[in-house]
Amino acid sequence: MRHVIIGTSAAGLAAAEVLRAWDREGSITLISEEEHLPYSRPLLTYLLGREISRDRIFLKPADYFATWGFTPLLGEAVVRVDPGARTVELTGGTKVSFDRLLIASGANPRLPGIPGEDLAGVFTLRHLRDVPRLEMSLSPGARVAVVGAGPVGLKVVDALVRRGHQVALIEVAPRVLPLLLDNVAAGFFHRRLADLGVELFLEARPTAILEKTGRARGLVLADGRKVPADLVLMATGVRPRTEFLDGTGLAGPAGIAVDQFQQTKCPLIYAAGDCALPRHVLTREPGAYQIWPAAVAQGRVAGANMAGAWRRYEGVLPQNSVSLGGLKVISGGLGPAAGEGLEIVRELDERRGAYRRLAFQEGRLVGVTLVGQVEQAGIYFQIMAQKLPVRALPADPRGSGFHPGRLWG
Repeated sequence: MRHVIIGTSAAGLAAAEVLRAWDREGSITLISEEEHLPYSRPLLTYLLGREISRDRIFLKPADYFATWGFTPLLGEAVVRVDPGARTVELTGGTKVSFDRLLIASGANPRLPGIPGEDLAGVFTLRHLRDVPRLEMSLSPGARVAVVGAGPVGLKVVDALVRRGHQVALIEVAPRVLPLLLDNVAAGFFHRRLADLGVELFLEARPTAILEKTGRARGLVLADGRKVPADLVLMATGVRPRTEFLDGTGLAGPAGIAVDQFQQTKCPLIYAAGDCALPRHVLTREPGAYQIWPAAVAQGRVAGANMAGAWRRYEGVLPQNSVSLGGLKVISGGLGPAAGEGLEIVRELDERRGAYRRLAFQEGRLVGVTLVGQVEQAGIYFQIMAQKLPVRALPADPRGSGFHPGRLWG
C-alpha cells in the first residue's frame, strides 16, 4: 500500500506514526514545502521572544524519518492533486502515486488586502523561516505595529515587549481577543497592555501601509490617524492551504469538508488539521479550528482509517491559552459570540486579579473563560468534552466560589 501525506506538522506526523503502527510494510511518503525537520508552530513566538533556543523548537531528531521508515520529500511544494490518477504533482513536475492520501497541508497567513502589503518591512509569523527574517529587521528600539489582537497577535506583542520594542496593537473589534473574551475578561488585558507601554487602537481598521524609500513606515487607519512604525506585523488570521486542489471539488474557501472518519468526498483521500473542516463537539457545526491538539487528534484518526482500522473523530472542543506580561487566560467551548439561550455565570475577584465566566446550555457546561487563576482549566474541559450534565456532578459549578477540586470531594 502506498500512503502519501502532504504536511509534516501536527496532523501529518500524528497520522504517519499511527499509520506505521497499523501498516508495517506499506510505504509512507511525507511531503513538505519546508526544508526543516518538523517543528512546533505554537513555539514560534517563544523563539521570537528569546524564551527558548532554536534547537528546542524541533519536534523530532535528525534520524526521525529513517527510524520510522518514512520517505521524506522536504522542500517540495505540491502544485496539483489528481484524484482520478491517484497522483500528487510537485513543483518540478515529479508525480508521486498513492493508494491513500492525507492532506494535512495546514494554513497560510491571511492578509487584510490593503495597499502596501508587499513592501519590505511587512511580516507575518507562521513559519520557522519567518523568525530570522523578522529578527533581521528588529534593530534595537525598533517600533512595531501589530495588526490583529487575536491569540497570535497578543503572543507576538508579548514577545516583542520582552525584546524591548515599542509596540502599537491595532484591532478592528472593540476589544482584544474578541472571539474568546467578553468585555470583563478583555479589560484585564487592556490594562496589562497599558502597563507594558503598548499603544492600543481598538475599533481601528488599517486602510494602507505607509511607505518611505520602499519600506513600510507605519499604518493609515480608516479615521485618518497614522501609526508610525519601523515594521508592520500582520496577525490577521489564516486561510487553508488548498490551492493545489483547485478543480478537484474537494475544497471550498473555508477548507476541506470531512466526515467523522476524516474522509473527504473522495474515499481514498483524507484531510486533517488546519486545512480541514471537522465538527464542533458541542454544536456539531463544521468549521476551521486551528488548534494544535485537535490537529493531532484528527491526524491519529485519519492515520488509523487509512490503514483500515475505522476510528471516529468525535469533534473539536475549541481551546486557547494566551499569556501577556504574566497575565494568563484559558478559554474553551462556546465563546461570547455564541447565540441566545445560554446561562452565564460570572465571578470576579479583583483582589486576586482573577475572573471566571461559565456558559451553560440545557443543564450542561458549554463554555469556560478563566483569567488569572487557570490551573484547573483541564477539569472544566473534561466536563464539556464528556457533555456531563450539571446534575451528575458532585458539586454545582454554578455556585459561588466553586472550585473544580470539589468534584473529587
